[in-house]
Amino acid sequence: MAETDAQRKERRSRYEDGFRVLRGTREFVTYPEDASIRVWYSDVAWRYDMHLHSAVEIVVTLEGCVDYQVEDQVYHIRKNQVLIVPPNVSHALSMGENSKRLLFLFEPEPILEMRDIKKIQRSLEKVFFLQNDDETQHRIFDMLLKIYDCYQQREMMFNTLCFSDLLRIYALLSQQYLAGDFPQRQKESPVMDREVISSAMNYIDSHYQEDVSLEEVAAFTGFSRFYFSRSFKKQTGYSFRDYLSQRRIQVAMELLIHTDKPMNQVARESGFNSIATFNRTFREYKNCTPTQYRAIYGTF
Repeated sequence: MAETDAQRKERRSRYEDGFRVLRGTREFVTYPEDASIRVWYSDVAWRYDMHLHSAVEIVVTLEGCVDYQVEDQVYHIRKNQVLIVPPNVSHALSMGENSKRLLFLFEPEPILEMRDIKKIQRSLEKVFFLQNDDETQHRIFDMLLKIYDCYQQREMMFNTLCFSDLLRIYALLSQQYLAGDFPQRQKESPVMDREVISSAMNYIDSHYQEDVSLEEVAAFTGFSRFYFSRSFKKQTGYSFRDYLSQRRIQVAMELLIHTDKPMNQVARESGFNSIATFNRTFREYKNCTPTQYRAIYGTF
């Protein structure tokens, strides 16, 4: 369903600090300056067709009902219920007359950097529908309202304050619904291993600009390449390549948004040895090119 000029004008007037950018079915979410979260309140009947994006999406119904289709599943989210949609999953929404809702969109990377969450990351890549009217639902609902208030006030460090409550929400989800998904401690895995992996992560964070290799980091830890690789994956949830690539992509994103440095310099300062590798890796992790990312996030 194509958006008319009148609808587009009305939408932009409601989203004073920016609006959503859609290219095909891929949506590029824009955020306020120095933030990785955006929150919308709406009481207008609206339909948004199937799309997907790299952000987590949470909807809270305040009045009436909001209908969500997530891939082939339909959810009817009624008053005080919460639906959490993971990144890169196709979904559509519609809201009828006399309904009110809050919509939260945020980049998950700051949360996924928590080491205990890394261990169960795949378990979090599913839809959570909080509809049982239990204590967990009430607590998460209240925390989302608190995030909305914080976002509206825009006090200093509001982004960090919002994410502190998002972390609490994910911790509560994990405790209530995913306890069985946490890896069990193995007696044969010594405490030293965890300390070594932590040192290895710090080493990678300090040397990502260099041509750092798995062999080099394994040698730094004093373990064999095979043992280090297996232990790193087990304890962080990431392969060595994924962790290094995501660290470099995070640096690149900051440079693309906050500087006007040319692409070859952004690639070099992020640790990529060629523009081709930079473009390919960035597209792999962010589903767009660095040039597209800068154009979208630098415009609004």
